[in-house]
Parts: sequence; C-alpha cells; structure tokens
Amino acid sequence: MELAPIYGFQYTPTFIFFDAQGNEIWRSVGEFDSQKIRDSLK
Repeated sequence: MELAPIYGFQYTPTFIFFDAQGNEIWRSVGEFDSQKIRDSLK
C-alpha cells in the first residue's frame, strides 16, 4: 500500500515490470500473464 501512490495504482494485484534501469516497461492489473513475463525476459 505504501507504493501505490508512488507508482499510481489502485487495485491489487497489479504487476509492474521494470527494466534494469528502473523504467516501467508494462503493467497488468488482475490476472497474472506468465507468457508476457517470459516474453519480457528474452
């Protein structure tokens, strides 16, 4: 809950994927998409 105002999300679960420099690449609210995670790690 402490990070919600910093990253601007209101609902959980919210998954936020960051690159190595700390930049947000994408976010997803609700269902966890494991294929999207795998594709992002390539």
